[in-house]
Amino acid sequence: MAKPKPVIIDGEYTTVPSNSKLVDVVSPAVTSVLTDSGKLIPRSEFASTPIPDGFEQNLSAINKGC
Repeated sequence: MAKPKPVIIDGEYTTVPSNSKLVDVVSPAVTSVLTDSGKLIPRSEFASTPIPDGFEQNLSAINKGC
């Protein structure tokens, strides 16, 4: 059994299987992810990209105002 991996989603710690990919945790509205190291990962690579260490995702809608 795969060891769970901790991630932060909407400020809450949760765990996912260590073999999870970005596509498993990222909202369909997300078009890219920027890692802590500065690497930009486009949506086309989500299915093949493991969740980066220290991954934090804010899945809540952002009110950008006027």
